[in-house]
Amino acid sequence: MSVARPLALVIEDDVPSGEALSFILSDWGAEVVLGHDGAAAESAIAGRLGDVRWIITDFHLGDGLDGVSVVRRLRRSAPQARVLVLSGSFHGRAHQAAMEWGYGVMQKPARAASIVAWLEGG
Repeated sequence: MSVARPLALVIEDDVPSGEALSFILSDWGAEVVLGHDGAAAESAIAGRLGDVRWIITDFHLGDGLDGVSVVRRLRRSAPQARVLVLSGSFHGRAHQAAMEWGYGVMQKPARAASIVAWLEGG
């Protein structure tokens, strides 16, 4: 009998970064669904959003909505999911937006140990 792994949704528009983050989460023991923007993430997780335990998103997602805006929409169907916002920017907009909604935030590049510590934090 297999044990269901906890489900994580990663939203990252930079393909190598998304794959690296997915590898960290998968290696830790999570099942990972990766989307490169809000629409792709929503499509990839369709029907399972209520099972998502963690959402980790980049703040800057190209020309579309920022990660916090995407997560705010997704959390209507996944209110129990913990959220971590990652940003490579130093201007503070990501930090401010994440904190406003009670989301965790880390500066890129985030170390694997820091991400795992956040996962295990609750």
